[in-house]
Amino acid sequence: MIAPRPGLIGWGAAIVLPLTILSTLLPGWRTLTLPALALFVVIALLDLLWNWRKHRDLEFVFSDTVRTIAGRSFQIPLRLLAIPAQSGAIRVALTLPSSFSMATVDTLLTLKSGESPLPIRLELRAESRGVFLISQLFFDWISPLGWWIYRERRPIRSEVRVYPDLTTEGGQLARFLKRNEVGIHHYRHLGRGREFEKLREYEPGDGFDTIHWKATAKRRHPITKVYQTEKAQEVYVALDSSRLSGRLVANEYATSKSAGEQIPTLERAIASSLLLCAAAQNQGDLFGLLTFSDKVDHLVTARSGPAHFNRCRDVLAGLQTRLVSPDFGEIASTLMARIKRRALIVFLTSLDDPLLSETFLSSMDFVARRHLVLAVMLLAPSVRPLFSPPGVEKIDDIYQNIAGHLHWTRLIELRRQLQQRGIQLCLVSNKSVSLEMVSQYIALKRRQAL
Repeated sequence: MIAPRPGLIGWGAAIVLPLTILSTLLPGWRTLTLPALALFVVIALLDLLWNWRKHRDLEFVFSDTVRTIAGRSFQIPLRLLAIPAQSGAIRVALTLPSSFSMATVDTLLTLKSGESPLPIRLELRAESRGVFLISQLFFDWISPLGWWIYRERRPIRSEVRVYPDLTTEGGQLARFLKRNEVGIHHYRHLGRGREFEKLREYEPGDGFDTIHWKATAKRRHPITKVYQTEKAQEVYVALDSSRLSGRLVANEYATSKSAGEQIPTLERAIASSLLLCAAAQNQGDLFGLLTFSDKVDHLVTARSGPAHFNRCRDVLAGLQTRLVSPDFGEIASTLMARIKRRALIVFLTSLDDPLLSETFLSSMDFVARRHLVLAVMLLAPSVRPLFSPPGVEKIDDIYQNIAGHLHWTRLIELRRQLQQRGIQLCLVSNKSVSLEMVSQYIALKRRQAL
């Protein structure tokens, strides 16, 4: 694409317009004005054609995948595919998603003939979580006289994965996410454990059920089995991305610039899921991930390690709310078929819909016979017992408090029914959902409930 610049328009107004008026008013001057106009047109055309193909063959290389954190600046490296044939300067710009911003509208790149330019880094900022695709790059250069600008477009493919920012919220869970803190936190584990550790000679007080009879017969004196607390247990986070996950809640960890911002419930659930996976990894357990809407969308088998954590994070980065209702029957069938070993399954879902709560109750009854099921539900601020703070200021608050109390009563009854089937229901507030989830996991691990 070629477009005139203000310099051409200005010179045209300063030369063409007066000469045209002069030739109209004074016909005798046409022998001078017409060659002058022709000369101006020839100079403009020469300026247009001189650098027309100067940088048209340039090709750019981007990183295929870029990872960053929401709300932070990041850089995308950019370099040329081949050494430029001619010197000059070009401006580079990108087509960005609506949630992206660029430090500068365009970036100036100086080219030298026969020399490969150093890679430049375009500084961007992403405000929301997700997987985004940058598909187009634009660059332009200017003619020698500065009268024309040449614009070119190149298709590119660079995937930007934006992860949620866990810095502020993770600070509350620092004691669960630190390693090698010797002598700082002591936990009393109830029971003797179920995982075999070693054999040793019999000591007074050892029970007969701990004697290893084959080793005793072989060594001809009593040998006892020693057990330890289970390690490398499996923990799965089941994340609901159906229609109710799109309800808005206050962003408790918003910065001063975004104070009062509301975010979907799914964003809080994703951040809490990642923190629970990090806590399980630091406790020596295996962690997995299951996302579902009207069906099971992703099932990541429980493993451990940084690479596995990054895989779970990549799955959650592109998760979006779907306007469907969850099918807990299919989810229960998938869990029973795919997860053979007894595991802790933490459901992050909404059960305030009576139909969904009834379906969850009947479907998870079979899952709870093999696995340990924990359901975590984020409560709205209006759902609370009657006469709870902040009280009543106007008449409408009376009806809202009564409605919130009735809602609360139904959830308490649902929790009682789930407890009868061995399923725990944890009702948490928006701000403390991550802390409550990790605390419940640590408490179950200390009790050796698995």
